[in-house]
Amino acid sequence: MKAVIVGGVAGGASAAARLRRLDEHAQIVMIERSGYMSYANCGLPYYVGGVIKEQEELTLQTPESFWDRFRIDVRVRQEVTAINPAEKTVTVRALDSGKVYTETYDKLLLAPGAKPTVPALSGVSSER
Repeated sequence: MKAVIVGGVAGGASAAARLRRLDEHAQIVMIERSGYMSYANCGLPYYVGGVIKEQEELTLQTPESFWDRFRIDVRVRQEVTAINPAEKTVTVRALDSGKVYTETYDKLLLAPGAKPTVPALSGVSSER
């Protein structure tokens, strides 16, 4: 069984790890548009408040560590641009190179997250 997971932060990474526990032989591919995966969302207020100084301290996993621990193929800086359910394929574009390829799946899980509403408050455009 091959599973493709779109989104590699909280929901996607948790689902991928759970899927591995349920099926040790599954081929799991996780595709994440940002350059990060599985970061500590609960630590964000401490980063914004300056208690945590380095952004890297929020990173719990890397694609390499996820592979070493769970044998999950994590592809960051890539985005799914189309889904073809009839053929069970997704079209993926690598953001760094522009290369486009097709990935097949038996099961597809969508966990892309959401974009927050940004209020019109002073300081909202701050680096933090």
